Amino acid sequence: MEFGVYLNQYGDSRYQTTYDELFEQAEYIEELGYETAVVGERHFYEDGFYDPFTCLSALGARTDSLGLMANILILPAYHPIHLAERIANIDHLTNGDSRWGLSLGYRESELVNFGVDMDDRVGRFMESIHVLKRLLEGDRFDYDGDHFSFEDGFVRPEPVQNPRPRLYGGGSAEVAIKRAAYRTDGFTAAVTVPEELERDIELYENAVEEAGKDPDESSVTIMVDGYVAETEEEAYDALDPYMLDLHEEYIKWGNPEFDDRPTFEDVDDQCVIGTPEQVAEKIERFEEMGVDHFIFRTQFGGMSQESALESIRLFGEEVAPQFR
Repeated sequence: MEFGVYLNQYGDSRYQTTYDELFEQAEYIEELGYETAVVGERHFYEDGFYDPFTCLSALGARTDSLGLMANILILPAYHPIHLAERIANIDHLTNGDSRWGLSLGYRESELVNFGVDMDDRVGRFMESIHVLKRLLEGDRFDYDGDHFSFEDGFVRPEPVQNPRPRLYGGGSAEVAIKRAAYRTDGFTAAVTVPEELERDIELYENAVEEAGKDPDESSVTIMVDGYVAETEEEAYDALDPYMLDLHEEYIKWGNPEFDDRPTFEDVDDQCVIGTPEQVAEKIERFEEMGVDHFIFRTQFGGMSQESALESIRLFGEEVAPQFR
């Protein structure tokens, strides 16, 4: 199993994470032997959100052996040529160690404000995947589709990875999981309770076989919230109220998982919180389900750098080595 850390890009009036702190975390993550540093995408967030491509470019120029991943990008909001150019260049910055999670998006403001109707998401996603793969594989071609048209489209320099960087499809609906199996190289699963995650991974693996692909070449990524501390009480104290604040924001954005602000009891099954021993027990279950790449999100808006680094250290030193 590989391990990554999801870097905090959320602004917060209680404590504003800086780019220098992101760079410090990435260097520490690399030193501890994690495989990836991971960032996501968000728009129209009141306290600000660091742009994923700025983060990835800056991190790629500052690290040596650390891979980078976007998890996820809102694919319908992009023109595929422009996105392919960015992916190819960041792949060069990482010496061919970049991964790209892609999703339809669910928050209306993050689509309609970029000129994308909610009803057009699936069509744009499918067309973009098709075009994006051809561009990243070095094709030079004309294209006339339902959503995009261009003449003599190509991307240079081509990515370092051959035939191209890996693309991951995200989502929790059955159709989204099958789309990931048929159209992309891997599955980035939604954060959910273990029973549902196990079902989703099984559905994905079956769909990979149905698509006639080699199961050994597919992979499953999962991002899980949590914190590792010397005691369970210290772990919960470090996350309170920051992690629950973000979950409450998800409700406002249309995530239907909860009706009201969740409690730790509500989300405990889908998090890894506690001592290294307690967290390792949960990681073992994820490994048994077939998770190949575990992304640990342990800093949330408002949390200090010191707090984040301590959890990153304990996970990197005492949890991750048990699964390598």
